[in-house]
Amino acid sequence: MYRRKLERHLSQSIDEPMINLVSAVVAAQAGNASALQAVADLPPEALGAKLGSPYHIPLWMLETLVNELLATPKAKGLGVARTRLLRTDSFGTLRALQSILINLENAEDGIFLERHDVFYEMARIAQRQFPWQRGVANGPHIYRSVLLYGSGSAKEFFEADLGISVADFIKTGVCMYGGLARADFVPRERDLSKVNISPEVREAALARICVDLAEARRLAASMRRHKRHTGYSPSLMRDYPIIAFGEGGQRLRSPIPQLIMYRYTSGLYLDVVKGGPSVWTGIGKRFEGYVLEYLQAMMDEHTVTPEIEYGPKKSRYRTPDILVSKGPAVVAVVECKAKRMSFDARYADDPVAAASVGFEELAKGIFQIWRFFAHARKAVAGAPVLAANCQGIIATADSWLAMASNQAEDVIANAHALADAEGGIEPEDRREIAFCQIEDIEFALQTGDGDSFLTACREIASGPKKGFMLSVAHAASKGLERPFPFRDRMHELLPWIEDPQSELTRRAGICRVALRSNPDTDLQNQSTRSGNQPPFEPAED
Repeated sequence: MYRRKLERHLSQSIDEPMINLVSAVVAAQAGNASALQAVADLPPEALGAKLGSPYHIPLWMLETLVNELLATPKAKGLGVARTRLLRTDSFGTLRALQSILINLENAEDGIFLERHDVFYEMARIAQRQFPWQRGVANGPHIYRSVLLYGSGSAKEFFEADLGISVADFIKTGVCMYGGLARADFVPRERDLSKVNISPEVREAALARICVDLAEARRLAASMRRHKRHTGYSPSLMRDYPIIAFGEGGQRLRSPIPQLIMYRYTSGLYLDVVKGGPSVWTGIGKRFEGYVLEYLQAMMDEHTVTPEIEYGPKKSRYRTPDILVSKGPAVVAVVECKAKRMSFDARYADDPVAAASVGFEELAKGIFQIWRFFAHARKAVAGAPVLAANCQGIIATADSWLAMASNQAEDVIANAHALADAEGGIEPEDRREIAFCQIEDIEFALQTGDGDSFLTACREIASGPKKGFMLSVAHAASKGLERPFPFRDRMHELLPWIEDPQSELTRRAGICRVALRSNPDTDLQNQSTRSGNQPPFEPAED
């Protein structure tokens, strides 16, 4: 019933003004007073509205609505004679669509929960909502994304495949984000020569982040054809955050401009995922190196070193990737896992089966930590001395086990099977492991110190906050807000960011966010501008 009702309303809408309505509401929620003029029934109270406000619609729901809009066939005869059309100048329209969508998703949740434990649903909710709440407009996210997916072998593959540099691709994305954050649309042929972007480079970059309306509708319909849970269906906006309208695709619009920034940061992996083993090996090595350097910079009261070899000459072993010591003993060991989650891994009914390789990697990491603990206990030649409370940590580049207790149990069971097959790994060696996403590690260390970070790791592994996210467990912040340690390296990855006060970096938010210390939700708080015609401000080059 709710599915048919949503489709009926969306089939009676015109896409371009509906996209404008969404972008205007997004702008108002971001605090842009000009957006209030674009939507007739948005009062001043809507400005900067947060969760809980009657004038706030979560961005993850707006993303779903845009995808459903594009995937829904139009009613026959739409726009001819006196056909019914959905209003596109009223916040009430989006509010009504949101209400239908909530009812639809609740009904789908009920069907899912008849066959699955509620904790599976909690994990899917976390995968959908937490990235929006974290945001991507912060220095660690930008730097880390470009380092992992835009340097080394990944950079070489990207540039050979697309024909332009990673730096120019990101610069073009920054320009598009800057323009679409200030106006309801930008002309496709805007002159970017002031920032040394030629028309050829602009078009090459747009080929990866922009799609015309007809193709957007075809792709969205194909991606969402199987009618899986509406909120967990693939999103066209993650691939193509910009849609081209008009003859020749001359008007570029973005319903949620924040997704442009997502696309040229962590979304870079879409462009290098097909690069093969050499690319992914390089990403793994760079992630390991990033975590090592980050811990070294932020845990200066500890000694942080890379893995070492130990054992007799005929049977050599390696320690976990990173060793954290205080005094003569190792107080923590870290295994780094850079693998990204597939869409199915995030939202499948059985994530462990859908993404077995990724979850098996986590199990292997646990086993490697346990084996090292066993060797240290047995004083295998060269094995470091462990502290009694030495904590094992799995550091991941993605949110594999966020709020996912059932999946964690499966991973640990697989690790036990590996340990049983190895032999000699006793129950005392099989200590509880802390699963930490890199964003949470960054947050904990930039709002605390090494000791508070390790305390939080122990709490989520085996303490009163077992299974919590590290950032939540690390509530005992000491009131610190330490700067991101690599803020001065940004220009090494993106040479055009030499002047942090330049117009280009200001528009991108890079001047501000690259120097901020901890991940936040700036994307939802900054003064982003976009909306219905006329534009709030003229689109500038």
